[in-house]
Amino acid sequence: YQAIFNAPEAGLSGPSPDVTPVQNFYLVSKNFADPIVESQGWNLSLGGLVDRPLQLSLSDLRGLPSVTEYVTLECISNDVGGPLMSTGSFTGVSLRDLIGMAGPQPNGTWAAFKARDGYAESLPVTVIQGSPEILVAYALDGAPLPDSHGFPARMLIPGRYGMKGPKWLDSIELVSHESGGYWEQQGWDNNAVVKTTSRFDVPHEGDIVKLAPVALYGVAFAGRRGISKVEYSADGGRNWNQANLEPALSQLTWVVWSATWMPGSEGAYSLHVRAS
Repeated sequence: YQAIFNAPEAGLSGPSPDVTPVQNFYLVSKNFADPIVESQGWNLSLGGLVDRPLQLSLSDLRGLPSVTEYVTLECISNDVGGPLMSTGSFTGVSLRDLIGMAGPQPNGTWAAFKARDGYAESLPVTVIQGSPEILVAYALDGAPLPDSHGFPARMLIPGRYGMKGPKWLDSIELVSHESGGYWEQQGWDNNAVVKTTSRFDVPHEGDIVKLAPVALYGVAFAGRRGISKVEYSADGGRNWNQANLEPALSQLTWVVWSATWMPGSEGAYSLHVRAS
């Protein structure tokens, strides 16, 4: 995947920070008006094919053993090089542990999620059992989730596009079949595994720079697979130069890359970047 333009998150310019400020974190919604859910009276129900159905208030959820992890989220509709991708520190409870508390029955092979706005999604229990990083998240960057990001709680499924993780979560039900999701019913990929992508953040498309060394910055992301190499080209892909990689915050985040490029002469250039 190659990016020939840049588009950092809304309101940001220059190199992307390792962690996206909450106010700049990308937002996508199917709603004309998102729900506002009050914590008082809210409960997360976990039922279906389980032996011990759960009803958890927000204080109950916060009282369980928690996990905090750095995760990059990306929208499935993000253009290559586009802005619908951000990184944050999320805190919540491992979905694997929650399901274990409820006593899953053998025929409960799928977890079906339902949200306050009617959004629905599902995920195989086998995936959940092998992925302790999947969270019912209630905090972003050390503070309660903003309303627009799903307060009181949302699903966080690293390595999958954001469509798999409903905001304003109300219930999780173990069922015996794939229950389908909002976007899958409109033709989107039901697995939604993140594909490798990379982009430029500096320079910006259309920038005029001096005939001198030019600093290049960007990010690259490959879900749970990680990034091992980023290369850039200034001659239409005929030659590629390796960029420098900053250490990723976790195995679940993008990497920030940088390089210094020296134009050979005055003129117009089209820069490309690729990652693996």
